[in-house]
Amino acid sequence: MPQRPKQLEPEKSDRHWFGAELRHWRLERRLSQPQLGAKVHVSGDLIGKIEKAVRTCTPELARALEEALGTGGALTRALPRTASDADNSPSDADSSPPGTHSGPAPAAPPAILAAEGTTSTEGLRVPCRTAEGRIIFVTMPRRALLRGSAAGAVSLAAGRPDVPAGRSTAFLPDIHPVAHLQTLRRSLVECDNVLGPTGVVSTVLDHIRLIQRLRGNTSGADRLALLQVQAEYAEFCGWLFQDAGDHRTAEYWTDRALTWSHAVDNPELTAYVMARKAQLAGDMHDPVEAVDLAEAARSLAPPRSRLAAMGAMYGAHGHALNGDRTACDRAYGTALDLVSDLRDDSVRKRGSWLAPAYVQAQRAHSLSALGDHRAAADGFAAAIGTLPPAFRRDRGVYLARAAVAQARSGEPELAATTGSQALPLATETQSARIFGELAALDVELSQWGSVPAVTGFRTAFDGVVLHEI
Repeated sequence: MPQRPKQLEPEKSDRHWFGAELRHWRLERRLSQPQLGAKVHVSGDLIGKIEKAVRTCTPELARALEEALGTGGALTRALPRTASDADNSPSDADSSPPGTHSGPAPAAPPAILAAEGTTSTEGLRVPCRTAEGRIIFVTMPRRALLRGSAAGAVSLAAGRPDVPAGRSTAFLPDIHPVAHLQTLRRSLVECDNVLGPTGVVSTVLDHIRLIQRLRGNTSGADRLALLQVQAEYAEFCGWLFQDAGDHRTAEYWTDRALTWSHAVDNPELTAYVMARKAQLAGDMHDPVEAVDLAEAARSLAPPRSRLAAMGAMYGAHGHALNGDRTACDRAYGTALDLVSDLRDDSVRKRGSWLAPAYVQAQRAHSLSALGDHRAAADGFAAAIGTLPPAFRRDRGVYLARAAVAQARSGEPELAATTGSQALPLATETQSARIFGELAALDVELSQWGSVPAVTGFRTAFDGVVLHEI
């Protein structure tokens, strides 16, 4: 009779967390321990010991496991947490792939981590101009880029509780942990709206890890409530990585959010995460996935709700990416109809930010994808005028997209002026979405180098990006 797998306890220590992550991905790929071991040239016994936190995984083996399992950087990011928790016993003979030396293994260089699609909590992704003139995103040390004002603002707003395994003393004595975490998350969302993802993401990851530990010390309704908060944090974490341009990691966290939302049987949260997955698919230029996930979100959402409108809107962009103008227009018509006639306009509802102006801005983005750049530019201009002042990052995205549409409509001077308005917002928020659009604008404007406004924008843009040496 086969032995029942040992129940893992990721909340006990960092090494247990890594083992649980490894088992999650191995089972997700439907591999046995010996099968996974064969793929990375170690024994199945060692895989089992790492999963049960009996052995510590080396960086080389973690990278091999990551490649074999296709984790999108999850294992590489989890590995640094095990360093302080490592045991001092001798390593197993097969604990590293062939050709590695014994003793402590060096950490992966930042360039390798960036190439694998990972985002270290010790680094930030920033735009860099290559020798050929292209704009790429590279990982730089956080301390070299963050300024005290931004970091201090996030720290004060977030609280950043550092809680040892098995303890929850970071919470105020008269506030339930779930309510406290929800309050912290709302503060982080507000910080993200102003500062962008790079000043917030490490705190969000800390809180996800904290919730995992707290779940191990609770049961019943409290445990389910913590799992729901963890799902909400995971969705937010996916958004932060999406805005930072790390789509593979964004996929990982939105997938986790979807799994946890199913586990707590919350259809509203599941519909919201499904709609967010459709949005991410659109950002990744995958029209089939965007349309199908959006339809799934609509089927889960309550009728005539914001969530149904979100599904219609993100599905519309999928149709645009597929070149289907008729289906795109029809879906945006549905989204606008739903948003204009909501039965419950409570600000506490998920997607409370969704308003007709937001739908119009997304429609302008789709018109640009369809090649109707003049109509897209007009749509962005109308949406920008109605944005709340606190949505600075969204304003930057719309300005940058409007500038690209203006350039492609043959209006270089106007495009350069609009792009110059977006540039300060890009530097403040470090949003890869804004920088990505401005990089495209830089390319579009290169043919009009004699126009003074164009020269001014391109010089200013060149001054805020790093340069390859």
